[in-house]
Amino acid sequence: MFFYQDIPKESRKYFKTSYTFLEYVVFAIIFWVNINQKTFRSLIIFSSVLFFVFQVSYVFAGKVKGLDSIPIGIETILIFIYILYFFYEFSKSLGDIYIYNHYGFWIAVGIFIYLGGSFFFFILFEHLTKDQIDTFGILTYFAEIIKNVLFALAIFVYAKFPFKTDNEKPVSIPYLDMI
Repeated sequence: MFFYQDIPKESRKYFKTSYTFLEYVVFAIIFWVNINQKTFRSLIIFSSVLFFVFQVSYVFAGKVKGLDSIPIGIETILIFIYILYFFYEFSKSLGDIYIYNHYGFWIAVGIFIYLGGSFFFFILFEHLTKDQIDTFGILTYFAEIIKNVLFALAIFVYAKFPFKTDNEKPVSIPYLDMI
């Protein structure tokens, strides 16, 4: 954002849209990696392609003025669906671990708080005055700070409780006692 004013005005809509798509891709990849069901993973890829096509057509139709509110809303709804399915799948396969001992839980909660905390602000962005944007825009920073703290917590949780898949085989120790 330090260099945003240096971007030519006619290119800013591409910057805003690319940021939205990059954010969506990162979040979708996180859930694609953490969801095991192949059907839902295929749905994530399919919806990502549709989202990309929609976003490109939205930009070239000249709909982006101040902020790409509609693509942000669609991004948020899609990621909420991924989060809910992640929690559903994870609750079915908990086994002997607690959900808060999995790094994916903290990432999902962080993304949920971040997108939920800024959803209505970004949807209504085009209808707000400059003073309202300056006043209420700060509230989205709180959601982003909470997301970053929860992402850091996810790193610590992963370091303490690395998630093991069922495909990992136990390490065999050779029997060296020959006597």
